[in-house]
Amino acid sequence: MAPAQLVHVAFMDDASHFVASTAAGSHVFSCNSLKRMLHKPEFTGAEVASAGLLGPSMPNSLAVVTRRRPSNKSGGVEEEGRPVVHDYAIHHWVWGQTNGGKPLVLNPSGAVRGVRLLGDHMLVAGEEKAALYDVHGHREKEVCRRGRPGSVVEVRAHGAAVSCLALSPDARLLATASSRGTLVRIFSTADRAKLQELRRGSDRADIHCIAFSSDSKCLAVSSDKATVHVFPVTVNGIASSMPEDDGVLLPPVPSVPSPAPAKANEGSSRLSFLKGYLPSYFGPKRSLAQFRLPEGTKYLVAFPPQHQHPCNVLIVGMDGSFSRCVFDPVEGGATQQG
Repeated sequence: MAPAQLVHVAFMDDASHFVASTAAGSHVFSCNSLKRMLHKPEFTGAEVASAGLLGPSMPNSLAVVTRRRPSNKSGGVEEEGRPVVHDYAIHHWVWGQTNGGKPLVLNPSGAVRGVRLLGDHMLVAGEEKAALYDVHGHREKEVCRRGRPGSVVEVRAHGAAVSCLALSPDARLLATASSRGTLVRIFSTADRAKLQELRRGSDRADIHCIAFSSDSKCLAVSSDKATVHVFPVTVNGIASSMPEDDGVLLPPVPSVPSPAPAKANEGSSRLSFLKGYLPSYFGPKRSLAQFRLPEGTKYLVAFPPQHQHPCNVLIVGMDGSFSRCVFDPVEGGATQQG
């Protein structure tokens, strides 16, 4: 029998564990030993849509989002041709609790597009609004989204729709990628200023995942090109004021001999007349390391704690694969450990 297809994968905030979900249930694994730590089996009459993990500073907990196809009054499913509106539920467990494994169950109105465990709170994102619940399931706050779907509120991120984003562990930095997938931009959450631009490539791509390292000094990006890029984050520099070029397919940079070291300001003065004419392709920072992966599946990335596993990247595929990769932060390059 073929293994069940994964429908969702997510890392714990510190990347010590990850949860892999099939439509029938969710499994929590250790990233160090790959030992299965927790299993929540089939939900009667419902299928798993997504899941999230919390730890290790707070009690380890798991939230699983399920959806159920509603029935009409006659007992059958909705009539053919009519849109099906699923009933969503969120099941929340805390590991090691002596309550017989009984979860806290929430029944939010509308579709659930994502769930995030934040200390003793749970953030539930829908299509048009997000709600914050406390540990007892009481809704404390509701936030409605402004602007067009797919845009980042209050941040002029990209000309095209935003397809993927990530916050740094301290929530001071916001990284975004558009549906074109050529650039990743880093913003300050304090004043919404653009701090850095990173070049994934010149051709279009679907960005699957963006992740900051625990010290916010590196950023990993996975895409449908079966490649994971690792970038250095240098937010002290001034971001370029280049126009939006996410959709421009630019030629690769030609290789040129490295010039002899120039005196202070000499190089910039000689090329000053080219300012404003050089293509924007030369502006954004290129990746420090790249990892090539088997094609045909979606990959999620995370950095383990830097004090335990410096310069490591963890990669989980929707095909059930797991990789721990190492890169050189000075010379670049990468080795994959499988």
